[in-house]
Amino acid sequence: MATELVLLSDVEVTADRIVRAAADAHPEGTYVSYRGGDIGQLVDVDANPVLTIFASRPVAHPREAAAAVVDPPASFALWTEVNIPSGDPTPGRGIAEAIAAAVGGVIKERV
Repeated sequence: MATELVLLSDVEVTADRIVRAAADAHPEGTYVSYRGGDIGQLVDVDANPVLTIFASRPVAHPREAAAAVVDPPASFALWTEVNIPSGDPTPGRGIAEAIAAAVGGVIKERV
């Protein structure tokens, strides 16, 4: 079963930021994007997906967004969906945390 996470931040998660953050956390991987950049995926050397990141979206209803995650931060402007495919979530979680750190955000579990 996939692990569904959310990256909450005030800075947009872009392909450049993902690639730079993943260079240390997942140096042997590759970043590919689909649908004009709306969906990005980090894959391992065998092209197996490790982490899928969807385009950041502005938070229209902060109270509703905060209620959808475990232990939300006090404020955030952007919501970025992050999925780790089934299997061991450890590598994907590490990369997600590195991306969050790169944009000054946090990774949270969905409720």
